[in-house]
Amino acid sequence: MAETVRQRQKRQTRERILEAARTLMEGGRGLDSLGLREVARECGLAATSIYNHFPDMEALGLALIDSCCFRLRSAMEYERRSMIEIGPAQAVNELVGRFVRYLNDHGNDFRLLVQQRLGSHDRYRLRIQRELQLLVDELAEDVRQAVAARGGDAVPAEQEAEAAIAIMFGAGISMLDSSAAARKVLADHARLQLQMLVLGGRAMASGERL
Repeated sequence: MAETVRQRQKRQTRERILEAARTLMEGGRGLDSLGLREVARECGLAATSIYNHFPDMEALGLALIDSCCFRLRSAMEYERRSMIEIGPAQAVNELVGRFVRYLNDHGNDFRLLVQQRLGSHDRYRLRIQRELQLLVDELAEDVRQAVAARGGDAVPAEQEAEAAIAIMFGAGISMLDSSAAARKVLADHARLQLQMLVLGGRAMASGERL
């Protein structure tokens, strides 16, 4: 069903509100420091109008977290799935490269996710945890499909995916306030860690243990 003019206007206004909140947070401010009226002023809305879109700051915060998580998952999707066609070695290189580009373009989004994942707001933290689990689940399924396509032994895909996301998340935290040169070094470290993870998974699948 085609989007009506009213629906399009409402969606566009909602997007303006989210972008205004992002702008206010560019200096490192957290969600807890924002108010709906301040966000309304930033995007040129009447203070009362913003309540037609978000009843309170928590609702806006959850919508912003959803938007940030969607950007992250969308950025990673192609490189995740490419491992089925091009193999794990090249897929690891492309995955890290894509993640660095995501940080360059949406560093404030990632900063928000880090802040709220470690924050005290239960609903924000649980929403991010849910989205990260979806990313783990998708990556685990891609790993299973890639291994099956190669005819290899089954690997502990869920644990491998969890570890891979942890590596990328940790690298991203270190990269946030780093120079371009430092980001390159950190990206190389992440590639090496992911390669070790893949090789370890293969070794365990073949029966090797410490």
